Amino acid sequence: MQLGGRIMSDLKDFNWTGFWNDVDYAFESYIGKPVTDKDIKDAESELGYTLPAAYIELLNNHNGGVLNKNCFINNNGDCVYVTGIYGIDRDKKNSIFGKFGNEFWISKWKYPPIGIVVADTISGGHDMIFLDYRECGPTGEPKVVRVDQEGDYSITLLADNFGDFIKNLYISIEEITDEEFQSLSDAEKVKLLNEQEDLDVDRAMELLTNMGIDNLSPILLSILGRMYNNNGRPEEAIELFNRIDEEHRDWSWYYRCGYAHASLACGESYESEHVQKALQLIETAMKMTKEDHLDKQLGWCCEVVKYHLFKIKPKEYKVDYPLVYETIKNVFDKKNSKDTIEDKVTTEGKVTGDINECEEDKYPTYDVVHWVFNKKTYSREEFSKEYNKEVEKYVDDEADDDRLEEPEILVTYEAWIKSTDQLFDNERVTDEELLEDDKEDGMWQVEIMAHLVADNGTYFTREELLFKLHNLMANKELGDHVFFEGIEYEGHECEGYGLIDNEDGIPVFYTCCGS
Repeated sequence: MQLGGRIMSDLKDFNWTGFWNDVDYAFESYIGKPVTDKDIKDAESELGYTLPAAYIELLNNHNGGVLNKNCFINNNGDCVYVTGIYGIDRDKKNSIFGKFGNEFWISKWKYPPIGIVVADTISGGHDMIFLDYRECGPTGEPKVVRVDQEGDYSITLLADNFGDFIKNLYISIEEITDEEFQSLSDAEKVKLLNEQEDLDVDRAMELLTNMGIDNLSPILLSILGRMYNNNGRPEEAIELFNRIDEEHRDWSWYYRCGYAHASLACGESYESEHVQKALQLIETAMKMTKEDHLDKQLGWCCEVVKYHLFKIKPKEYKVDYPLVYETIKNVFDKKNSKDTIEDKVTTEGKVTGDINECEEDKYPTYDVVHWVFNKKTYSREEFSKEYNKEVEKYVDDEADDDRLEEPEILVTYEAWIKSTDQLFDNERVTDEELLEDDKEDGMWQVEIMAHLVADNGTYFTREELLFKLHNLMANKELGDHVFFEGIEYEGHECEGYGLIDNEDGIPVFYTCCGS
């Protein structure tokens, strides 16, 4: 709907209660005098852009200001913490025409001239919120975007229009009161609770429990159960999940409930109640995720079995839980392949093209051993003894110790180093230049490439490769990413940062580590 050639504001009936934070700083730097129609016209004339009707509606309510609802969350769960919305009073330094206004950010800080700076963030100028007129032209309805100065001025869409941007601002978990939280709709509560960046989980759980468990909807019960799972409280999580009626039990219910039982099942035998319950639930979750083509969520289901029930060998559940077995074997264990045979299967089940064209398919991923990288440098004998203990505990004894049929390879991994002196002769950092100013806490975060040669000059065994990887990493800092999760083929390399000179190239493998 239009009024005078301008799209009518979708903020006409917006409830501004609790939106603004009218502290002294806001009055000093943001909040301008009430606007007139002439102020609007003059601003548009000077800017060369038609202001969105929703923004004008905001100006009529408050000519700029600091936000109380300062947490923007879009439908993808991205969160931006906004400090204030700019008004048009040029006497206020944080306004479109002020000292730190549109011209300042574009001329001095070299932000792209895509429209109008309309809000700032807690980064102090290192990312800004723009009205983006690139698609609509100077008289159209602009989108709202975040421009990241630290990320080479990358542009991220936040909302299709200014009204939607305002409606998706919430009080952060840390600041919201119980009353304010309870006044939100379930959809708004879910959106706020799913905000991932620095979420105060303790406060989030408190907000939910303060509502009273009996008053929580199925979706809120599920979210609280998820939080209990992630905070080592699986028994309480199961109690919550059992409160959810059958009609509301989707794939996430079976996955989360299975996760809780698997947490309780760590170290228990196959026959234990929690192991059986976990496998039953995950089997159902896998069926539902497959039916709905939820590939990422299917991977989560696999992870529960692989990393929580790691003492249970696949042959034990092969018959009782065939979907779990086949999914892990055929999907999850090939997750590091970029182009598996499965991707090339027709509806008739026949492979299209030459299998040999898929280089990655001929290489093992080596993710069956749950090895933890530590600071110890092993002799071959010491490593073999420790390695075989891990194999005995965790590896299906029916699985082959697949050989990597290459005489030499390149491997890459990520680590932190204080000096290039920590590199071995067969290693190079892949970064172009290491500058002292780039260090954090006295260390560089780098990707390292290493050249490895098989002892027998023909192939690597799983044990040999892991032994050599371990000793490469032992003198470096890995943070919390110390769990070996396999290798991923990345292609062939001819030079390897000066490590090799092979015109035909040799394969490169990325070392996958988890926390």
